[in-house]
Amino acid sequence: MNFFELYDSQESVLDRITQLKAEDYYEDDIHLLGRDDLEFDALEYMEVHFHMHVPDERGLKEILSRNEPAERYLHDFELDEDEIEKYLFKISQGNYLLIYSDLEKNEREEKGNERTESAEADFKDSTRDLE
Repeated sequence: MNFFELYDSQESVLDRITQLKAEDYYEDDIHLLGRDDLEFDALEYMEVHFHMHVPDERGLKEILSRNEPAERYLHDFELDEDEIEKYLFKISQGNYLLIYSDLEKNEREEKGNERTESAEADFKDSTRDLE
C-alpha cells in the first residue's frame, strides 16, 4: 500500500522520517516531493529520494536532477489528474509530500521470517545429530 502525507515544515518531515525508521522503514523506501527552491540540507546526509517540483516551468535544475521530477513521479501511481494537481499545488505553496510504501518493508519482514524459520530448522537438525 502506498501512503501520501503532506507536511508544512522540514522539521515535521524529519520527525516523520524518524518515526518511519523506528517502524522498520529504510530511508531508501521514502520519497519526498518538494519545491526546487526550498533548501533541505538534511537530505544530503540521507538516502531519502527527493523529487523536485519546479512550479512555473520545467527548469534546467529539474532536468539535471539525479531523481525523477515530482510531476513525473506522481504519474507512476494510480492517481487521477485532479489528485496530482492538488499535490503539485500544495508543493508549489511550500509543502512537502512524503510518499512511502509498505511493500519493501513487508518483503524484508517475510524474508527475515523465512531466514529465522530456516535457522531454527537447521538448529533442530543439528541437535538431533548430537543425540
